Formats: sequence, C-alpha cells, structure tokens
Amino acid sequence: MPVFRPGSWLNPESRPDGCGTATAGRFAVPLAGGRFDRHFHDDDELWFFTAGKAKILLDGSEQYVQAGDIVLSPAGAPHDIVEVYEEVRGFFSETGHPVGGRVGHLHTSEEDAAGHVVPARPLPADFPSL
Repeated sequence: MPVFRPGSWLNPESRPDGCGTATAGRFAVPLAGGRFDRHFHDDDELWFFTAGKAKILLDGSEQYVQAGDIVLSPAGAPHDIVEVYEEVRGFFSETGHPVGGRVGHLHTSEEDAAGHVVPARPLPADFPSL
C-alpha cells in the first residue's frame, strides 16, 4: 500500500485500485497568514483535528473545534475554517463519490473559490474545555 508523505495526498490519480476512499490527506491553518476557502463536496467529508483550536462553519452553523474532534461534513454542506485560536492541524477524507461526483473543493461563488485569510483571535471565554 502507498504511503503519502507531507505535501502529497490520496486522490483519484494516486489511489490504489479497489480503494473506495475518494481523497485523503492533511491540512493545517497557522496562526499567522493562514488561508482557507469555503467549499462543499459531492460526497461526505470527515475532518479529524490532531492539534489546535478553531471555529468552523458547517452548513450555516458556527461551531468550536479542537484537537481530538471529528467533524462530518455531509455531501453538499458548505464548510470553512473561520477563526483560529491555536494553529490547527488535521486529517481529511472524502468518503467516496456518487456516480458522476466531482473531486475536491467545489464552490458556490468565485469569492469562495478565492479563499480568505483566517484571522487568529484570542481564545473565547465560552470555548469548551475537554
């Protein structure tokens, strides 16, 4: 089985024959100069946060996330990282595409596709503790 190192990710061009996972890889948003894009997928996507604290937008609802959290973005649900309180790192996986499904980040506007700076902010008082 292939090993995917930093800077590479599992995708339709690199995945082994018979692999049902559409894509998989790592993501990071640093405290300074981090960027992200509001997007959706034709299939479900899982995020597993391995480090950090942030606020995300998932299908119109803002939620706090931190290391250890798993987020499920259902097919078609816009999602985004909107604030970071500590550098976040994690792992993503698109679960598999429906027939005719598109790969990767899909956008509803050119503005969303261009991405945005993710502001670094102090940890909010209402941030949940583990």
